[in-house]
Amino acid sequence: MASGETRDSREASGRPGPAAAVAAALGRFPPPTGWRVLAALALVSLACGLIAARISLDPAVRLWQLDLPKIDWPLAVFFHRALGEGRLPLWDDTLGLGFPLYAEGQVGAFYPPNWLLYRLPPLTALDAVRVLHLAFAGTGAGLLVLRISGSRTGAVLAAIVAALGGGIVAKLEWTNVVEAYGWIPWVLLPLVRRPGPTRCGIVAGGILWGVQALAGHPNVWLLTGLAAAVLLVAQTRGPRGVADAVVFGLLGGAVGSIQLLPTLLLTTLSVRSAGVSADDLFASAATIFDPLLLGFGAAFAPLGTHGWAYHSAWYPDGIFPLLEADAYVSLAVVALFALGAVTRRVRPLLVAAAVLVAIAVVAALRPVVWQDIPILNGLRSPVRAYLVVSVVVGVVAGVGVGRLGRTGRGAGFAVALVAGLLGAYAAAAFLALWAPSTFTAILGAFSVDLGPDTALERLGYARASLTAPYPFLMEAALGILSVAVVAWAARRRPVGGRRLFAAWLVVVAAFVPLALLSPQANTVRPTQEIDRSDTQFVRMLVAAAAHRLLTLGEPGWYEGMPDQLAAAGVPDIRMFSSLDLQASEDLLRVLRDAPDAEAIRRLVGIDVIAAFGDHACPGETIGTLATLDVTVCRVPAATPPWWIPGSAVTPDAAPGTITKPQEATIDHAAALAGLREATVTAWGADSGAFTVDAPRDGYVWIDRAWWPAWRTEVDGQGVTALRALGGQLIPVTAGHHEIQQALVPWEVLIGLLAAVVAIALGVAWCLLGRRRRAPDEAAAAATDMTGAQLVAQRGGSFEVERFC
Repeated sequence: MASGETRDSREASGRPGPAAAVAAALGRFPPPTGWRVLAALALVSLACGLIAARISLDPAVRLWQLDLPKIDWPLAVFFHRALGEGRLPLWDDTLGLGFPLYAEGQVGAFYPPNWLLYRLPPLTALDAVRVLHLAFAGTGAGLLVLRISGSRTGAVLAAIVAALGGGIVAKLEWTNVVEAYGWIPWVLLPLVRRPGPTRCGIVAGGILWGVQALAGHPNVWLLTGLAAAVLLVAQTRGPRGVADAVVFGLLGGAVGSIQLLPTLLLTTLSVRSAGVSADDLFASAATIFDPLLLGFGAAFAPLGTHGWAYHSAWYPDGIFPLLEADAYVSLAVVALFALGAVTRRVRPLLVAAAVLVAIAVVAALRPVVWQDIPILNGLRSPVRAYLVVSVVVGVVAGVGVGRLGRTGRGAGFAVALVAGLLGAYAAAAFLALWAPSTFTAILGAFSVDLGPDTALERLGYARASLTAPYPFLMEAALGILSVAVVAWAARRRPVGGRRLFAAWLVVVAAFVPLALLSPQANTVRPTQEIDRSDTQFVRMLVAAAAHRLLTLGEPGWYEGMPDQLAAAGVPDIRMFSSLDLQASEDLLRVLRDAPDAEAIRRLVGIDVIAAFGDHACPGETIGTLATLDVTVCRVPAATPPWWIPGSAVTPDAAPGTITKPQEATIDHAAALAGLREATVTAWGADSGAFTVDAPRDGYVWIDRAWWPAWRTEVDGQGVTALRALGGQLIPVTAGHHEIQQALVPWEVLIGLLAAVVAIALGVAWCLLGRRRRAPDEAAAAATDMTGAQLVAQRGGSFEVERFC
């Protein structure tokens, strides 16, 4: 842009920016802005993503969080390993008796960006996923501000909040949450339009919402969809808004069904098939302390050497609920949010945010009906609604930057909000110091199992956190500075350079605490604390070359935790996921505690046992490790698959279905007495081939978890497998047989067909339908009204400023 040229003057002269023509063709999606502005937003967001993910030049140090070694790292290894073998990570045999990774969803097998990102080494891929999706979210949030108000400085603030806000930064240990989060502003972007979105906008939003589902986190997907639906109804009141929401929902659900159908199927076979307990479901609901999360980055957990001191957190129910609920944006952003909240064009967004906050608040009341609703009764952490709310707060704050000095409305609201949060902080500190019994009573009211000793411990932590001078004084000073700038601008109505200086001053006041404090939710530790494959214990088990490993009395957190051993290639009968197969969990209990556990271990193929502490190792010792107090031994075992006579099997009377197996009971002693091993001719991650010579009618048991996508043929004829001991039990007659197995994820194919049909119908509806034009747009076309004048008529503004 030439010196002194403004967007108003450029549009008025009929010379639109380089993206304006494309934007007009797509119904003003993306907003009419120059490519330099878009590139600047992307660069700012990328820089914030690098800060948030704590990227270091030292490869020996990485971002560390509690679930990273147990979830993110193993999943990254599985994906990287699968791509190296020329396939997707659909199934892994080293987890339990095998597990459908694609159905559980956290690996994101059908999420296209993962097909490229996980070609990188696993730890590098995890860093890239975090940074790029945070940058993606920031860019989308900035474009939302540009669409609503045209404020480029405000767009930068929204990008900063979206990429650096505590709501997402505290959840970087959950990769699929980060991936799903990155799409939130992009789903809302084509829908935010007055008086309502075009047909093409609804189609674009629905498709993007469906793509978000492929990242594999249904909580964030559902919350985003709810926000979008409320936005559509609030923005276009009446039947039209409801119809728009229905079309949006059907399209997004169809596209997302590629991932949603297998996840729903797995849910019916998992430990969550009957929902979760009330304590588990509502542990992460809203608390009376949650307003402090918005303005103060270390109110609940003091800053340690490398990040939050997790063991000194005093938030109700501990560190995990705190990470779930964190929604830090800083007092400066709160002040700017108040300024933007009085803008008429953001009201639909505020309504959507209010509905999402209500979800977390209602959950605190623990309504019984919630537990009776399928799907919802298995989705934990209602406070994840704060993720979407934090994006809305950042966008509205960005709109507030654009309104700085243009009107006096909102200044009083900004003062009230910031003063209210400071007062809440002071009240919490006062109660912790001078009314400890009242403080612990309030803390207990929002805790699931807070005992007297724990309450006193949390009280001490609260006193230490709430009275620490840093970072509270810095946050308070920057928040008060922002309020002062807002109040000054409301009185003086600065223009030109003064207004631009004020805008950038409050943006910097928001950026500083976010950059300094948000990343501290995660610690930085040596790489060896994430990748434990080079530890002595793991190397010992790799050398043992077990067919299947069982551990007894193992500690909860150590180098052999689930799924670390599986990532190292050790077939561990244990596993850790959000949707463990119920049958595999039942088998694990039997292998440890049943009276005839030794016989069952032999049948299942457990040939190596690691016994910790006082547990005796019932076999030939092959190694010990004093530091873990563990003995590793080899025990006799059959090698599945094997044949057993039909007399050793009792099928249940209830027949199976396409999604539920017919169960069978095996007489363990009779099975061992008549057992005959089959010959494996081929074994892969998605296939298998065996031969067996059956002396009489019987069954072949395969140590692969029963899953409806496995297709089995005996001598070329399809058969239905039963489920026993968590694995597959295949009926055969006497004689020689060739058995073939293949993983055919039919539910994914159904979802893919639904997605293709829905997209085709949506595109046809967009292209063939008549574009619905708002009355003010028609008037603008008739009178040759400029884009700047039209936005001003709608209550927004284009800033008279230079970005570069």
